[in-house]
Amino acid sequence: MSTSRLLSIAHVLKSVLASLLLTFGIAVFCGMQAQAAVITVLPSTSTVLPGQLFTVDISISGLAPGGAPSLSTFDLNLSFDPGAVAIDATDADGNGVIDSVALDPGGQLDVLGLGLNPMSAELLAPGELNLFDLSLDIPADLDAHQDNSFLLASLSFTALSSGFSYFSVVVNSLGNSLGNPIAATVNNGGVTIVAEPALLQSLFIGGLMWIGMAGLRKRGAQVV
Repeated sequence: MSTSRLLSIAHVLKSVLASLLLTFGIAVFCGMQAQAAVITVLPSTSTVLPGQLFTVDISISGLAPGGAPSLSTFDLNLSFDPGAVAIDATDADGNGVIDSVALDPGGQLDVLGLGLNPMSAELLAPGELNLFDLSLDIPADLDAHQDNSFLLASLSFTALSSGFSYFSVVVNSLGNSLGNPIAATVNNGGVTIVAEPALLQSLFIGGLMWIGMAGLRKRGAQVV
């Protein structure tokens, strides 16, 4: 086989290999872009009484276990109905994080436990709370030791009056271990505040229905 023929075949193979690598790279890139993190807002209960305390947890999932992407920073705004629920804005130690909020309670943005991360949790306006945390860990430590899902914040609220309060998160920013943006979808939550008489009425009606059904079953058994 002539040298020119071999060179022609090598050129064709090289072109095919380059095309395959390009296609694979595009597929990987698109896959990475399509895989967004998920932020979930989950109250500890769906129904509360006026005056009752409850918690709202904000978590993230969809990160990579033991690798990139990991999370190095978050800046979120949490909205709620200030006429239905309240949060105590006291910051007794003056550290910038109100006492009703625990940021990164599992230490996932502080995997070495240094306790140096800049963070804040403060009311911007009635019914709007800002949550911020920035990791000072190096990217390799975050990528190696951070879980793929964990709590970003846990907040304590008090129910005020009958009604419903949404808990809605707006993502100002999420950053990976290198500080690049992380795309995310958000699953918001809410609670219903039910006055005690209404709750008792619901229980009473439910009890009557159960007694009625039990009576029907007993009567049917006697007929048989």
